[in-house]
Amino acid sequence: MQPNHYEVLGLPMSATPEQIRKRYRELVRRYHPDVNPAPDAKERFLRIQEAYQVLSNPERRRHYDALLRLQAQSAIPRPDRSVSTPHAADRGRQPSTAGGTRPTSATPRTDEARRAIYEAERAFLQGRLRDALHWARQATRLQPRHPQGYIIIGDVYRMQGHIEAALNAYTYALQLDPNNLDLQRKFERLAGMARAASPPTTPTPSIQLPVLRLPPEWKLYAAQSLGWGTVLMLIALSATVPGEAHTLFRLLPLVSTWSLNLVIYLGLAGLLTGFLLSVSRWVSPLEDALPWRRYGARLSLGGILVAMGALCFPLTALLYTLYGLLHGGLNASVSRSFGAVGVLTLLFGLAYPHDTLPTLLFGGNLLFLTHLGGWYLGDSFQRS
Repeated sequence: MQPNHYEVLGLPMSATPEQIRKRYRELVRRYHPDVNPAPDAKERFLRIQEAYQVLSNPERRRHYDALLRLQAQSAIPRPDRSVSTPHAADRGRQPSTAGGTRPTSATPRTDEARRAIYEAERAFLQGRLRDALHWARQATRLQPRHPQGYIIIGDVYRMQGHIEAALNAYTYALQLDPNNLDLQRKFERLAGMARAASPPTTPTPSIQLPVLRLPPEWKLYAAQSLGWGTVLMLIALSATVPGEAHTLFRLLPLVSTWSLNLVIYLGLAGLLTGFLLSVSRWVSPLEDALPWRRYGARLSLGGILVAMGALCFPLTALLYTLYGLLHGGLNASVSRSFGAVGVLTLLFGLAYPHDTLPTLLFGGNLLFLTHLGGWYLGDSFQRS
């Protein structure tokens, strides 16, 4: 039997978000494939990642807890019905008056409703909103006085952006369970969003124009497009406004043709690229992808990569690729980071008109360091 997410992290169900976050970082540093050579480290690391993704999200954690409670209820052994069920021959002699025994058809109906709620919770946890809505409606038909089905219906509608329908479902659930504090907070928060989204009433007549409603994720896409467009503009500026070779760099034979403009372009492009990869969740947190301390040793592979990348990025990328081929795989976040810095180095080398070879050989050093800085800023922005 597979352990649940709390057992994977070694925490009780009453653990606070801070305890979950602290325990996750401890386990990542211990079982990261780059720092733990054990054969089962990779599989355990993936289970730790999956458990943290569910438990760090308050909505997903609430539904996961409900799923665990339903599983626990379904695991309780039921009494043997053969002891209390009368013989078929004696059923005809049972009293049919008001004082007689009631039929036992309510128990299967209750079990079926519990199963529907269980399936609805599991579907919602897995992101299958249509299936969750189907099972929640079936639960309300089987047990109209049970609030959980209406709560799940409200959650699904809220995730789909149907605020009015979600408020109606929450209102009915509150009538059935008025002491549910979590449901009250959810209703008040959603009602506040509905009031904020409603247009203000004005006494003067106004022309109603059609409103283009865009999905919330399009805001993120627009911000990403602006950021990547700025990176491309910096590359174009290195070709059109390269600047003159600075006296400071003339003292360094290897980069004597560099200008102060090029250094600024490289630094800003690396910083923006690291920030965009982090906030877009294309890479994991920096301290998880490149842990500085190895479990049981002084320095990890991440620390070595950062130190070597600051000295010679092309050689570092080559050695890391060879290391991944020898050990059967590469870290996805580090590979994306190296790939982004490599592409930027190539583009700047081709765009800078004064000298291509020094930019290709040493431009990646500056890009890599500023890329790590942007990566760190993106992680800090998400935590705040």
